[in-house]
Amino acid sequence: MSPSGATWEWNDPAVAARVEGSAVDFCRVVTQTRNVRDTQLAVTGASAIAWMEIAQCFAGPPELPPAPGTRGPSAQLA
Repeated sequence: MSPSGATWEWNDPAVAARVEGSAVDFCRVVTQTRNVRDTQLAVTGASAIAWMEIAQCFAGPPELPPAPGTRGPSAQLA
């Protein structure tokens, strides 16, 4: 779902590998400000899971995403 509340859809909805959830959560993952496990995204299928684990929206070599629980409202500052 987009920030405006509209539904964004790509590809055939019958495809088993999919990412479902808010555009905000998706953007947080691909900008590596959240680990996918710290979002409400529903990631289904091996290829979708593998892609979301390495997704990034900037140039350069792949980087590891932040560890679960290290960024975001639930993260604790030491």
